[in-house]
Amino acid sequence: MAHKTQKELLLEIKKLEKQIEKLIDENSSLWFMLDELDKSNITNPEYFKHIAEAVESIRKSKLMTPKEVGEA
Repeated sequence: MAHKTQKELLLEIKKLEKQIEKLIDENSSLWFMLDELDKSNITNPEYFKHIAEAVESIRKSKLMTPKEVGEA
């Protein structure tokens, strides 16, 4: 096995440090995305109440709308 020179090792270290930095950034982005997905989950009790109220309001509006045109 050939030995690497100090210059080659330093270049390899720099390359690996850049890869580590990129992976750390990607990791942070993925955790942020997971947090956002969790917050947008409609089964989250914090949001479910608002969604249920909106659905109920739409249901009532639909019931109040006449289905057929008739004489008054």
